[in-house]
Amino acid sequence: MPKESKTDPWLCVALIILATMVTGCTVHAPPRERDNEHPDRSMAIAALPFRDSSPQGKYAPLAEAMGDLLVSFLAQAKPLVFVERDDLVKVLDERGLALSGLTRDSARAEVGRLLGARYILTGGVTVVGKEFKISAHLFEVETGRVVRSESAQGEVGELLTVVHATAQKLAKDLNLELPELKEEYIDKHPEANLCFMRGLGYYYGNMLDHAVAEFMRTLTLKPDHARARYWNGVCYFDSREYEHARIEFGRFLNEFPEHELAPKVREMMQVCNSGIQRQESGREGD
Repeated sequence: MPKESKTDPWLCVALIILATMVTGCTVHAPPRERDNEHPDRSMAIAALPFRDSSPQGKYAPLAEAMGDLLVSFLAQAKPLVFVERDDLVKVLDERGLALSGLTRDSARAEVGRLLGARYILTGGVTVVGKEFKISAHLFEVETGRVVRSESAQGEVGELLTVVHATAQKLAKDLNLELPELKEEYIDKHPEANLCFMRGLGYYYGNMLDHAVAEFMRTLTLKPDHARARYWNGVCYFDSREYEHARIEFGRFLNEFPEHELAPKVREMMQVCNSGIQRQESGREGD
């Protein structure tokens, strides 16, 4: 059931954001050639999750997602090598540290040395209204100094373009080049996806009425947004408003019968039917 997904809510949100921000494809670093199985560690970078620097602090999922996307772009520039997130988490676990606690230069330097990284990449994301800004900083592990800092900004509709521009600046600072951003990667429904992101944030903050309002705005802007329809139903489901949930899930199955979430929706429809029957029996008993 949907409640189970809350074991790691912000990770789920970040993944969904990335899936909806990129239209029809995912930005990945291309596979390394066989002659690079033993990469040059002199250009190894350990990337930390980006922080949310927005005034109201409600864009943490976007910040982490955009940090990961920046890494995806930078990873296309040879000979940069990025430390796997699993290796980073393993080192932190062994030292009893947390990603959120790596705010001191000394802590970052220690983790960087343990990972064999030359640089630590960190930064922040700021969203004010429809304006979006990303800042990135490269710390040199050996000295603890910030050796490169770059930023770019634009409107929310230019998210991918802004992140890519930041990646290009960092690559240029390191005397490297990145391929141009392909047109098909650019989000065609930025406002709808921003509403969707807000809805997820409200959902995980247990503000279900606000979440429903944002998901409905998403569907107004982009009627074929399958996940907005799904999560709208989940909000009603969690509120035990089974009639409304059944309506939303019914629309989902009619519009997106082959969607990957369809099996889960069918299961929840059965729970809705049982819940409606119990509620009707309770009213009859009164």
